[in-house]
Amino acid sequence: MPTSTQRKLLSCRCLFEKGHHISVPSPDTSHKGLRSKRMQPSDPEAVEGLSKPDARRLGGPEFSFDLLPETRAIQVTVPPGPEVSVRLCHQWALECEELSHHVSAQKIVSGGHTVELSYEFLLPCLCIEVSYLQEDGVRRKKCPFQSWPEAYGSDFWESVTFTDYSQHSQMVIKPTLHCPVKLEASLCQRQGWNTICEDIPNATAQESEGQYVLEKVDLHPQLCFKFSFRNSSHVECPRRTAPSWNVSMDTQAQQLILHFSSRMRATFSAAWSHPGLGQDSWVPPVYSISQTQGSSPVTLDLIIPFLRPGGCVLVWRSDVQFAWKHLLCPDVSHRHLGLLILALLAFTTLLGVVMVLTRRRPLSGLGPAPVLLLHAADSEAQRLLVGALAELLRVALGGGRDVIVDLWEGTRVARVGPLPWLWAARARVARERGTVVLLWGSAGPSPAGGRDPRAAPLRALLRAAPRPLLLLAYFSRLCAKGDIPPPLRALPRYRLLHDLPRLLRALDACPSTKVTGWGGLGARSCLRGRLELCRQLEREAAKLADQG
Repeated sequence: MPTSTQRKLLSCRCLFEKGHHISVPSPDTSHKGLRSKRMQPSDPEAVEGLSKPDARRLGGPEFSFDLLPETRAIQVTVPPGPEVSVRLCHQWALECEELSHHVSAQKIVSGGHTVELSYEFLLPCLCIEVSYLQEDGVRRKKCPFQSWPEAYGSDFWESVTFTDYSQHSQMVIKPTLHCPVKLEASLCQRQGWNTICEDIPNATAQESEGQYVLEKVDLHPQLCFKFSFRNSSHVECPRRTAPSWNVSMDTQAQQLILHFSSRMRATFSAAWSHPGLGQDSWVPPVYSISQTQGSSPVTLDLIIPFLRPGGCVLVWRSDVQFAWKHLLCPDVSHRHLGLLILALLAFTTLLGVVMVLTRRRPLSGLGPAPVLLLHAADSEAQRLLVGALAELLRVALGGGRDVIVDLWEGTRVARVGPLPWLWAARARVARERGTVVLLWGSAGPSPAGGRDPRAAPLRALLRAAPRPLLLLAYFSRLCAKGDIPPPLRALPRYRLLHDLPRLLRALDACPSTKVTGWGGLGARSCLRGRLELCRQLEREAAKLADQG
């Protein structure tokens, strides 16, 4: 009787003599004590003359499966028959590779039974392979997830391991995949850690030996690669704890000072821009400065003049092709406060001079006392609110009383200048024994510790201005009581629009318009519309201030 090895050689020789070709068995594979050989007939006609059981063996065992995403497992059912080996694998070009050793992906199951195999990631190349236990057993394999959208979602990107090889001005990231797919990568930029990574035009990375490379890149943590495959994508940023450079800013007089700190040779540029123009738009000229001292930390100061209020500065590294662009918006609210205090001081000085002159020469034939409304509105919404308040005061005071506000005399202000116009208006109010209403807005909290630097000029203002002539008003939605500087808290204060009837009494409204409360004030149809307009504009101005 021939031995087992002789029987196999005779069988192979017999089939070969009949014109059939059988592939040579591959070396044994082992997984947790299970051994099997991979053998596939290359010609389907080789099984035509065999019996049904033999044909079934050459084609591999039949099986069905169900996906259990809740438990991250695949349930495999085999029909009645001999025991089979069931395993999960990742299909590559020539073989189906084993899954990670962290999961049990191969088991033996008896015919007519069901077994569950766990998987770590649901991938398009995940396959189910079943084979008989005897040596030279043919395997049957199914790879059903290539057309499943779920296989290209979060599991696909979580299974990828990214390695960062970036250095100098070259961004290099290598993805390690479980499936034989080719990704695409392009550069994108984030403005914050939780913001969307916006694509940078013409910044596609080139693939070389599994690495994705892009030259002349500013290696900043906010510049990232966006990897994409089919309809899904993943953003991968360089694994750096800190950027190679950073920038801060300071204001001084009419200049903006940018403080650059860099650990490498580089050139930095800055230009004025506006938030609505986008990252690639700026207003000439462009200011630049270079770090040429090597890898040691160096601090550079770039001074640029102010362009106009409300602008921002776009800062970037300009010695590379792809740079991270950062938008810095200086806070100049303290500058507006200083200009307001300077104007008030000039106003009160002129007020004192005029009062001295009017006391020496009695006035005769005085008309209705005017009201001068001073404000520091710095936005369009606040200016609309000031204009509506002035119109409301004019109608509510009645008797031909004049309300003076710069918004209504724009042509004259432009012709003579803001400060001469203010002096002339102040002189008229003093001459006609009118009243100054200071409409105060929030100017931010005082510096922590020490005395408020705004206190001294405000005290000078109060000493120079006659107390009955100066009233303080504020909109409760735009200014809290705590926002009013201490030197002004001694003035008569009126919270708008709640204290509007009391303010009208202080301004000596005509008898026909004097009221004791909101009922009488709202009874006049001509005032109701203006009151509602002021309320609406106050809400809009407060909403814009909160957003800003």
